[in-house]
Amino acid sequence: MNALDEYRAAARKRGVPEDLLGRALRLARPRLELRSMEGSDAPVVGQYGGHPQLPPDVEWTGFPAFIASVDCAAVPVGELDIRLPEDGHLLFFANNSEPSYVPGPTQEGRVVYVPAGTATTERAPSEEDASYTFEPYPLRGRLDRFMPDNNHDIADQETVRLIHPYLLDHWDETMNGELTLGGYASVIHHDPAPWPVTDDDSFVMLAHADFTFVDTPLSCAASWLIRPRELAERNFENVRVDFQSYM
Repeated sequence: MNALDEYRAAARKRGVPEDLLGRALRLARPRLELRSMEGSDAPVVGQYGGHPQLPPDVEWTGFPAFIASVDCAAVPVGELDIRLPEDGHLLFFANNSEPSYVPGPTQEGRVVYVPAGTATTERAPSEEDASYTFEPYPLRGRLDRFMPDNNHDIADQETVRLIHPYLLDHWDETMNGELTLGGYASVIHHDPAPWPVTDDDSFVMLAHADFTFVDTPLSCAASWLIRPRELAERNFENVRVDFQSYM
């Protein structure tokens, strides 16, 4: 049973009417949850925290912090609706010091794509930035489907409104991983990636992570955003990060 079949079966158990189920499934976007999953036999897809493996020409002192890396060859890219690279590694960096007070996507983070076969070395942060390093552990992947809610900026708001009563218990059972690839952004204050994209300058969500800031007790929902055409071109230079802080 694939992720879509699992979602369909779970929706039927929650009593979603058949005439609404088809509409809902068109909005249920695939995403890959990456989490520690200790004791699981799910495949290792990446690493959370620790020190990044970077090519010699990529400068990095330790900030923005290294959040996680993903082995694209271990990702079921054909199951997602965004065009991730089929090999190489994606490395995600973000400001984990304190909340950004700049509204909307910022440059307080980046994504580095390291093509397969590229020579890299492990980088340690500077003494000044060492406190922003998260403890490392492997990330295992689980593919699922996730529905938007009333807070998402979705073109088909009527289906979202109708499906909303059936999602309440589903949300309790669904958690973001330490990193998620694809799917919808988490909405705390605003939706950073309305769906579907409507023009070449619109952003789609590449990845999402939740973490606690180092210099403040606030937590953060960070979303790495990219234009679909630049993702297809393997151009990660213009990735933006959206930060939404919460208690």
